[in-house]
Amino acid sequence: MKKFHAFLIFSTCNMFVSMCGSLITPFFPPYADRKGISQTTLGLIIAAGPLGGLLASIIIAKTLNHRNRNKYILIGVLGEPISLLFFSLTDVFDDKNPIIIIASIGRFIGGIGTSLFLTPFFGYIPILYPKDVEKKVSISEAFSSVGFFAGPALGSALYALGGYLTPFLVFSSFGFISLPFLYAALQSVGPKKYQVEIQRQIEEIDESKRLTEYQQTLLGTHQLDGEKRLTFFTMIQHYPVVVIFWVITLVNICMTYFQPILSIYFTKVYDFDEGQIGFIMTIVSLAYTLGCYLCGYNKNYKREMACICLFFFGCSYFLAGPDTDLIQIPHKLWIALAAQFLLGVLSGPAYVPSLPVLNEFLLFHYPIQTIRVATYSSALLTSGMFIGQLTGPIIAGIFGDKYGFERACSILGVIIIVTSFIYVPIIFMKSKKEKNQVLLS
Repeated sequence: MKKFHAFLIFSTCNMFVSMCGSLITPFFPPYADRKGISQTTLGLIIAAGPLGGLLASIIIAKTLNHRNRNKYILIGVLGEPISLLFFSLTDVFDDKNPIIIIASIGRFIGGIGTSLFLTPFFGYIPILYPKDVEKKVSISEAFSSVGFFAGPALGSALYALGGYLTPFLVFSSFGFISLPFLYAALQSVGPKKYQVEIQRQIEEIDESKRLTEYQQTLLGTHQLDGEKRLTFFTMIQHYPVVVIFWVITLVNICMTYFQPILSIYFTKVYDFDEGQIGFIMTIVSLAYTLGCYLCGYNKNYKREMACICLFFFGCSYFLAGPDTDLIQIPHKLWIALAAQFLLGVLSGPAYVPSLPVLNEFLLFHYPIQTIRVATYSSALLTSGMFIGQLTGPIIAGIFGDKYGFERACSILGVIIIVTSFIYVPIIFMKSKKEKNQVLLS
C-alpha cells in the first residue's frame, strides 16, 4: 500500500474520531438539562474527555517510538466505540448522579483513545512527508472538521430516527468494523519502512551539515558549535513555541466552548429542537473545512495569515449571540448563523499553520534532531489540543451560568484579539527555511 493510501485511511480514522467526539453535542446537553444537570456540571462531563487525552499525551510523549507507534494508533481508534457504549448506558438511569459518573467515564475513555491516535498520527506527518507538511496537516484537519460537522448531523438524524440509543450503537458498531482496514494501513508504514524514511532524512541532514561547514569555512571558522539536546524544558524557552502552544490551546478552547451551552441557548432563544441544532452546528465545521482547504496552499505567508485570522476570529465572537448589550445589535438568527460561519472559516487558517510553523522554528535551533523535533512538535500539538478541549467546556459552563451565552462569547473574543497582537513578533522571527536560503546564497 502506498504512503498516500495509508495517509488517506489515517485521515478517515481521524474523521471518525472527530465524529465520535462531537456526536453527543446536539442532543446530550438538552437531555442532561432535563435530568437536572447544571451547565457547569455538563462542562465538567465534556471536559473529562480532554482530561483523559491530556494525561495520555504526557505518557505517550515519553514512551512513543517507531516500534509502538502503530499499536498506539490501533488502540486509540478502539477506544472510541468503547466510549460510546458507556454513553449508551446513561439511558438506563433516571437519577442524575449515575448519569454524570457513567458519562464522565465514557468521555474519559474517548479522550484517551483520541490521544493515542492523534499523537502518533501527527508525528508521522513531518517524518513521512517532510516536504509537504503544510498540505498534509491541512488535509488531515479538513477530514477532522468533516467529522466534527458530520458527528452532530448524523447524531441528530439517528436520534430522530431511533431515539437516544441509536447514535451510540450505530457509531460504535462502525468503529469495530473499521479496525481491520486501519490495521492494513499500519502495515504500510511499519517499523521497517519507518527506518528507511529515517535513513533518508539522515542523509539530508548530512548534506545540510556539509552546507553549514562550507559556510563557516568561508567565514574563517572551522569548528561546528555543539547542538543542545532538545527537551521540553529547552523547547519552552523559545518565545514562538510558547505563543504557538497558547494559540493551539486557545483555538481548541473555542472548538469546545460551545458544546455545553450552544444547544441550550438555541433551544431557548430561537426555539430549536435537538435535531435542528445538530445541523446548525455543522455550519462551523463546514466553514472550518473550507478554511483548512484554503490555507493548505499558502506556504509562504502562513504566519501572517494566522495572525490576521486570529484577530478577525476574535471579532466574530461578539456576533455569536450576538451580545446586544455590548455592541447594540439585535438578536437575529441570520446574524448568529453568519457568526458561526465566520468562526469556522477563520479558525482553520489560525490553527492549521501551528504544526508546520512550530516544526520550522524548532528545526532552526535543532537541525540535527529531526525525528525528535517531529515527535515533540506533535506531542506539543496534542497537549495543547487536549488542554484547550479540557478547559473550554468548563469555562463555557461557568461563564454561561454566571454571565449568559452572549457575554461568555464576548469575553472569549477579547482574549483572542489580545492573542493576535502577541503573535505579531513571530512573523519576523527566522525559521528553518530562511536558514537554508542563507546557506545556499
